[in-house]
Amino acid sequence: MITKDKQVIKMDEVNNFERDILKFISQDLRGMIRKVSIKDLICLEEIRFRVNRPVMLQNSRGNFFLDSEGGLTSKPINPVLVTQEQIIKTLELISENSIYAFQDEIRNGFITLKGGHRVGITGRVVLEGTQIKNIRDISGLNMRISREVYGCSSKILRYIVQGDNDVYNTLIVSPPKCGKTTILRDLARNLSDGVDGFAIRGLKVGVVDERSEIAACFKGSPQKEVGARTDVLDACPKQLGMSMMLRSMSPDVIITDEIGCNGDKEALMQVLNAGVKIITTAHGFNISELKMRKEVLGMMEEKVFGRLIVLSCKDGPGTVEEVLDGSSMKFLYRRDQLCC
Repeated sequence: MITKDKQVIKMDEVNNFERDILKFISQDLRGMIRKVSIKDLICLEEIRFRVNRPVMLQNSRGNFFLDSEGGLTSKPINPVLVTQEQIIKTLELISENSIYAFQDEIRNGFITLKGGHRVGITGRVVLEGTQIKNIRDISGLNMRISREVYGCSSKILRYIVQGDNDVYNTLIVSPPKCGKTTILRDLARNLSDGVDGFAIRGLKVGVVDERSEIAACFKGSPQKEVGARTDVLDACPKQLGMSMMLRSMSPDVIITDEIGCNGDKEALMQVLNAGVKIITTAHGFNISELKMRKEVLGMMEEKVFGRLIVLSCKDGPGTVEEVLDGSSMKFLYRRDQLCC
């Protein structure tokens, strides 16, 4: 029975992969990818197509080249090479044969698929002044496979909950691909729906999703579970989005991703001065590295954040390395010392 249950789960994952990913890939490339073993298919994180270069697949073990027999190799041996025609056909499938209808997304460098999966795009950039007008002569596609990990924020909830139905202003620091956006999504859902065992009955959450990664909206509809009390501004610049949320949606907490640009501090201070809490992230390997970034350093010196949380991949994506009190800069938790 256990084996059968596992097989049922596995086939569901394969069917979802077929429906959400494979059907958008040109038919000949699709056939080659179908040769890959099921156990490798269901744990894929990325599929990369580059013109005149091998198909590359990435999972938690690393990145591999696809050979003509469906094998994955660390070096391109008998590789499946990608043609310009296959790139164009794949893009047509992704855009439902209406590439021009997706120009706004293409000039931002990606298209979001139903299900929240994201296709990165490279090619020749067409400028209008200093702004990107379009990307032409598409030469590369990166299909990033989005997955929800329910409960992945549970390790940090105890540190960010502050009293009755309230949270600390929180900054999550993480290198790329360490799970910070996945954790943000799970935090949005938990804070919005309420958390058993914590004093969170449910907060009004505003998600400002500049890169369509947190809620992964498709045609305006979130494809990921972000909570019943959550409102989403999709593909909206953070600074504008935070201001819009304050004016129109009366949130208790605003969640956004990857601060650090000029103007982010001013936008965050507007949120805090309105009595609204903020949970956000920044790229970095540790707190010391953040101090070299002017915008973030200014907020840390002014003790904007009550909690600073550092992630890594040392025990897999979402590993909590350390939690600091933002006011005293004292450690509340360190993985290497197991203190809390």
